[in-house]
Amino acid sequence: MSKKKSSTSVRAQRERVQNRKKKQRRRYYVIGAVGVIITIGLFAFVRQINAPTFEDVNIPDSIQMPANADGKSWGPVDAPVVVEEFSDFQ
Repeated sequence: MSKKKSSTSVRAQRERVQNRKKKQRRRYYVIGAVGVIITIGLFAFVRQINAPTFEDVNIPDSIQMPANADGKSWGPVDAPVVVEEFSDFQ
């Protein structure tokens, strides 16, 4: 019995297989990149939803300006230590 000869050469078949694998690899890379982008987007979205609003933030008393602070000095007038700062930005 005689075998029917293939109409395409071995080289052409090998190129078709390589091109198919290359397309499949490219598809995996695109799917992976889209997956990473979706994951990062969901993470950012969930963080935004759960982020505290400005009204929810409690400022500790030590950070708040005292009532006697006028912008240049801070603390009691009769303090035993006075710190003065001089600076030159050049």
